[in-house]
Amino acid sequence: MNRLTSAIEAVHMDDLHSTESQFRLSHPWCWRFTLFGPIVLTALIFAFLVVQTGWEFSTRVATAGLMTVVFFGRFIILSGSNGSFQDTDGSLASEHLFAIVCYLDVMTALMLAFHIGFMFRLPYVGPRVSALVTDGHYILDAQPWMRRATFFGLIAFVAFPLAATGSIGGSIFGRLLGLSRTATFCGIVIGALTGNTVMYLFSDLLGHY
Repeated sequence: MNRLTSAIEAVHMDDLHSTESQFRLSHPWCWRFTLFGPIVLTALIFAFLVVQTGWEFSTRVATAGLMTVVFFGRFIILSGSNGSFQDTDGSLASEHLFAIVCYLDVMTALMLAFHIGFMFRLPYVGPRVSALVTDGHYILDAQPWMRRATFFGLIAFVAFPLAATGSIGGSIFGRLLGLSRTATFCGIVIGALTGNTVMYLFSDLLGHY
């Protein structure tokens, strides 16, 4: 049995899909808002940035967001300059990167905490999300106090800077802990803000020394 197969069986894929279908039928507006709302809001914010700050700065923000998702995660905050949040002429400041990462974490949590069953079905994304389940089980086995702490264990999991943690891993981790969608979302947001704040403080120290 390979890693992906065991990961899929561990979270009972059929149950996830069934739960997703029930959620869509019982709460159609909430289902639409949590699935499509982050996409629409992101497009509106980008359009607002283009109008208010110009194409060059907006492109830098979009590029930083893409690099955050694909490569660096919250560690990208450490690469910020010493500029202020109001400065849109130079390179992105640590404040900009902190805001970008926090926004992406909240939007990702909103989508995945409510639609993790749907995300498993997506091509390319699904198998990679499934592979994170094994990492979640491994951490739970290594740190059993997280299972006992449930909600606070989720916060600690998301806040800790590892490749398997963050909003995506936290959505799966919340499912493994048996938390509700709302509790999972709140735990991810609190944990993400905590972890991002630590990174932001480290960026200040790096800039100082």
